[in-house]
Amino acid sequence: MSPSSTDKSGVFVEPAGDDAKDVRVRVRAGRIGIIGAGPAGLAAARVFLETGFPSVTVFERNNDIGGVWYYTSDAVCHYNIPQDSADTALLSNYDERCEITGGFPTPLYNELHTNLPTDNMQFTDFPFPPSTPEFPSRHHVEAYVRAYADAHDLRRLVQLNTEVTNIRYTGNQWQCRVRRLENPTAIVEETLTFDAIVVCSGRISHPYIPDVSGLRTLYQNHPHKIIAAKEFRRPEDHKGQNVLVVGGAFSAFDISRQLSYTVSSLHVSMAPVKDEELNFDGFNKQMIPAVHPLIERYTGTSVVFTDGTEIPLPDLIIYATGYLYMYPFVDNQHPELLACPEAISSKDSTTQMLPLSDGQKTNDLYKYLVYIYNPTLAILGVPFNIAPFPFYEYQSHYLAHLLRGDITLPSFAKMKEEWDSLVHERPGKLVNKMGMDQIPYRNDLLKVVDQACNENDCIPRKRLYYITPDMPWAARLRMPELHREALGYGRNFVS
Repeated sequence: MSPSSTDKSGVFVEPAGDDAKDVRVRVRAGRIGIIGAGPAGLAAARVFLETGFPSVTVFERNNDIGGVWYYTSDAVCHYNIPQDSADTALLSNYDERCEITGGFPTPLYNELHTNLPTDNMQFTDFPFPPSTPEFPSRHHVEAYVRAYADAHDLRRLVQLNTEVTNIRYTGNQWQCRVRRLENPTAIVEETLTFDAIVVCSGRISHPYIPDVSGLRTLYQNHPHKIIAAKEFRRPEDHKGQNVLVVGGAFSAFDISRQLSYTVSSLHVSMAPVKDEELNFDGFNKQMIPAVHPLIERYTGTSVVFTDGTEIPLPDLIIYATGYLYMYPFVDNQHPELLACPEAISSKDSTTQMLPLSDGQKTNDLYKYLVYIYNPTLAILGVPFNIAPFPFYEYQSHYLAHLLRGDITLPSFAKMKEEWDSLVHERPGKLVNKMGMDQIPYRNDLLKVVDQACNENDCIPRKRLYYITPDMPWAARLRMPELHREALGYGRNFVS
């Protein structure tokens, strides 16, 4: 049975046993609003179509589909200095359209290659073309994502140049405020309604820039000395400069490797690691970066590190320190505007609702996906260190069957208890670090979907399969040396 636009939509609390306190939560929705037309949004749209939902609308603020894989040849971004939490993040006008493509910038730089091989990265039934390199470039992935949309006729669902500016839940439906950006001199705003909202906007819009002494003053006096990695495009843009890269993860080292062929001096500031963990294969041997510990403070003329050493103030400081979990279309200070009445009425009066995001993590997500205080709101792709495209497919199948009413959830209290236990075990941003845990996670989602399909008159799941750690696909997730060998250099991962 497919969901109908005339079916009663909403969140329903049902008895699950003789005890009145033993309840399950069921959700039904017909009109689906998806925010973002990147790989996650496209995967979700396809599954919702296949599962028979009568209305699926995808909103994309950019002028083409692709999400993070839409490259712009220049990048103008705005952010607060520092920008280290949801409270300090800039919520509007945080980037500008590219002069050439007209698109809003993403973190893609010109020479980017993926850190996953094609068989790990691709959708389950849509392989990369045979000519694609094992570790594809940004060109290959951008074309692949758009080919996926065309193969499944998904563009017709997408409203381009449409920015979602606010969502709130009222009267058992979502009020979704959007701005039409086609004509910048005559922007139109309107409010649309949906039964469920699926957030697929990613986590790369707001750079994380940690605070240290003197940073604000430095930025006030020399704003052009500081950029985020999201703004980096080509190493030749910084020829002859003295550069400090802040960060020790994938993009920080890849950007440093590229810069080693064009800059006059190169420094990297990062958390301490063992010397054997540093690998400078692929760097210009005449420009191996000087590695420093974390920054303690900026003075008017120098950068001082936590070990007491210092360097003269460089020409450019690139913050490759990651991104905040941000949802600019959510009133983060008032999470009750997202909650459904059924969750509010069941909530312990002593339990305070947390903001949807504190910047380091997204709060109160059952199975890393469904908002506990309103299961008609879901956020795809929150965990990191995953094989993203198939990950989105598994989440989308689970979500589609949940919103059809095929799957029931535990009580709000039990979902909250499970989430709190997870946060206690893995505090801060670690709660979203998945790695090889994505294998049992995806298997768990699939098991629930299979059970729902067996118990209900619904379309069996397609494409998905159970994973074991000894499968070649899974084993290759543990083999970063393949990436080094394929591209011919050492630590050059891009996340």
